[in-house]
Amino acid sequence: MVPEPLSLTAHVVADPGAELAEAFASLWVEVTRVGGAVGFPADAREGDIRALAARTVGDVRAGSLKMVVAGEPSQLLGVVFLRPGTGPVVSHRAEMIRLMVDPDAQGSGLGTMLIDAAIRLAGDLGLDQLLASARGGTGLPGFYVARGWTEVGCFPAALRVGDELRDEHWLQFRIR
Repeated sequence: MVPEPLSLTAHVVADPGAELAEAFASLWVEVTRVGGAVGFPADAREGDIRALAARTVGDVRAGSLKMVVAGEPSQLLGVVFLRPGTGPVVSHRAEMIRLMVDPDAQGSGLGTMLIDAAIRLAGDLGLDQLLASARGGTGLPGFYVARGWTEVGCFPAALRVGDELRDEHWLQFRIR
């Protein structure tokens, strides 16, 4: 059972423990299996997904990624990451990556809550803008645009998903 989204809060996790790391890997597998646009085709090997999840958690612990979660380690309902720009010409922005919501919680407002939390975190970090990308052939580009993001580009046939080529849409959210 998924709690009401308004009763949940999203929070930043700087040092994911073992339980949260496992819950995150399991969420990524589950979201991938239902066709979620999170970096893998639906039939990807579970070991490949879990390996990238482990590297992602390592990047959070190293401080190169910021992790925002909804739920608790025992019931992780969603996650999103910020990858702050490195270097002098991109230090004013971050890339928002790997927005995932438990498939049973789709449509509950958790995705919007996580995006809003990522925007707040970016503001707290003194950033001016966020960048995101979305897989074409899904409702994701429209989802972002409906939440105030601006589509700033499209790379045709950039993503291979099974036997299909999909466009990659690039979006921007200006904080300041």
